[in-house]
Amino acid sequence: MGYLQAADWAVLVLYFAGIMVVGVWAARRIHNINDFFMPRKFGKLSLMMHSFGTGTHSDQAVSVASKTFSSGLSGIWYQWLWLFATPFYWLIAPVMRRFRAITIADAFTARFSPSVGGLFAVVGMLNLMVNIGVMLKGSGAVISSCFGGAISSDWIILIMTALFLIYGVAGGLSAAIITDFIQGILTVVFSFALLPFVMHAVGGMAGLRESITDKHMFSLVAPAEIGIFYIVVIAINALIGIVTQPHTMGNCAAGRTEMDGRFGWMVGNFIKRICTVAWSLTGLAAVAYLVGKQVDPDEVFGIMARDFLPQIMPGLLGVFLAALLASVMSSCDSFMIASSALFTANVYKPLMPQRPAGHYVFVGRVTSLGIVAGGVLFAISQIVKVVHAINIALALFHALSGPAGWIKLAAGMAIAGGAIYGISKLMPDFKLGGQRP
Repeated sequence: MGYLQAADWAVLVLYFAGIMVVGVWAARRIHNINDFFMPRKFGKLSLMMHSFGTGTHSDQAVSVASKTFSSGLSGIWYQWLWLFATPFYWLIAPVMRRFRAITIADAFTARFSPSVGGLFAVVGMLNLMVNIGVMLKGSGAVISSCFGGAISSDWIILIMTALFLIYGVAGGLSAAIITDFIQGILTVVFSFALLPFVMHAVGGMAGLRESITDKHMFSLVAPAEIGIFYIVVIAINALIGIVTQPHTMGNCAAGRTEMDGRFGWMVGNFIKRICTVAWSLTGLAAVAYLVGKQVDPDEVFGIMARDFLPQIMPGLLGVFLAALLASVMSSCDSFMIASSALFTANVYKPLMPQRPAGHYVFVGRVTSLGIVAGGVLFAISQIVKVVHAINIALALFHALSGPAGWIKLAAGMAIAGGAIYGISKLMPDFKLGGQRP
C-alpha cells in the first residue's frame, strides 16, 4: 500500500467516479433488447476506440512482457498472431453488419438452423467466460505487483469485477462503447507510460545489446519455442477464428453505416498492433533491468511500474493503475454483453417468445451477472499462468468454431476486385455498394 501516494489515490477515485457516472447515464437510454445489445448509432471514432478497447486488455501486456522477458522479442507473437488477419477486417465487417443480426449465433441460425445457432451460443458463452477469467487474472497479477503484494490478486479481481458490472449491467453495449472511448485513450497511456523511462534506465537499445548476451533475445523468431512454423500456424488460426469471436458482431454492426464498422474495427486493431510493440520492448528492457533477480515473469510489467513511476511524478502510478483498470474493464464489459446477448437472444428468447421488451433486457442483465461470476471463479480457482491460459483459449475455440464460421461467410459472400457482395438469400433487397442503415 505504501507505493501509492495521495495523488495516486485521487486519480483512481476520479477515474472510478467518472466511469460510473457515464455508465449509469447511458442506462437511461435503454428501452428494448436492441438498445441493450446492439445500438446501431455510433460513428467511426467511437467504434475505433471500442474495437481497440475490446480487443486490448492488460493481461495481453502481461503475456507479451512475460514471454519477452523469458524468450525475447519473439514473445510479441502472443498478440501479433492477429497481425496478418487485420487487413481482412475491412472486408469482413460489412458482411457482418448485413446479417442484420444481434449476435454471431443469429447468423449461424440464418445460415444453418436454430439448433446450430443455439449450440454456438452455448460454446460462445463458455469462451467469453474463460476470456473474462484470463483478463481478470492477468490484470490482478499486475496490480498486485504494483502494490508490492500487499493486496491479494483475488481481491483485486473482485474489485475490478464490481466496477464494470455496475455500468455494464445498467447500460449494456451503449455504456460499454461510451466508456470505451475514455478507457481506450487510457489504454494507450498504459501501453506507453513505462517504455521511455525504462529504456532510458537501461541505456536504450545499445545498453540492451550490451547487457543481454543472448542474441536470440533480439530475434522475432526463436527456433526453440516460437519459430516460423508456430507463427504461421497461429496466424492461420487467428484468421480462421476471428469470424466466430462472439464479440465480433458488436465491433462490426454497432455503427450507423457499414463504413463506420469497417473503419472502426480495422483501425482500432491496428492501434493495438502498435501498442504491442511497446509491451514487448518493456519486457525486453526488464531483462536488463532485473538481471540477477528472481521474479515471476507474469509480474514483470507491474514491478517495472512500481519501481519507476512514483519516482518520476506524484500521481503517475495512479494514472498507470487507472489505465490498467480501463484496459481490462473495456474488454470485460463488451465480453459480458456479448455473452449475455447470446443467451438472451439465442437460447432464452426462442424458448420464451412474445415477452415484453423489458423482460428480455432484465434476463440479459441477470445473465451478465452469471457469466461474470463464472469468469471470476475460473480466474481465482483454475488459472496458474496467464500465457498458458491464453494458449488453451486459442486452441479450444478458434480451431473448433472457426471453420464453420468461414463456411457461413463463404456461402453468402464473394470478394471480387475488392468489393463485397451481400448475402442475397438472406437479403433479397440488397443493392451492391449500398450503405445500409
